[in-house]
Amino acid sequence: MLFGSNKTMFSVGLSSNMLEFDLSKVEIPKNLQILDLNHNRILGGIPVGFTADYNLQFFNVSYNRLCGEIPVGGKLQSFDYSSYFHNKCLRGASLPSCK
Repeated sequence: MLFGSNKTMFSVGLSSNMLEFDLSKVEIPKNLQILDLNHNRILGGIPVGFTADYNLQFFNVSYNRLCGEIPVGGKLQSFDYSSYFHNKCLRGASLPSCK
């Protein structure tokens, strides 16, 4: 298992790999600083657990198939539009409303 709250990792860069999984079922370690998952086929939503006191400095889930509200709290609102855009129906933060 790559992800999990008991793992020790500081950076995960898996962009442009055509990965397909449900992000809402993912747990990340609290010491993770970089999570780059852009340009994949990731489904689901951003877990509310990502609002916990994480050490994230960089977060990018753009160009996936995510839906739902971006959870409020933690550092998720500190990342700009480019971290979230081009998803199926992701809402919140600095994103425009779904059409």
